[in-house]
Amino acid sequence: MTYKLNEEAKAFSYTREELFECITKIVAHPHTAITKHDQSRALAIMVVFDDYFTNYTESDNNGGYYVAERDATDFTDFVRFKLGIDDYDAVDVDEVLK
Repeated sequence: MTYKLNEEAKAFSYTREELFECITKIVAHPHTAITKHDQSRALAIMVVFDDYFTNYTESDNNGGYYVAERDATDFTDFVRFKLGIDDYDAVDVDEVLK
């Protein structure tokens, strides 16, 4: 399975389980056998994301919450900047891991 960041994805397009699986596979790269240690590191990353996004979560005043689009939460743009990828080019996790 190839993982690509989908700029057109709706909020919450990944379930937490899918996000965990994706992070675990990235953490385990380049070996294919996922270990408990890989899973622990993936869970630690998810805790850090949760802590990070807590600072950007806002109430919609109807009992729900959302993370507003802003530079601090635009990870795809940050990855492009760090890797020198032109704006609006697709970001492919497999390419990042090479």
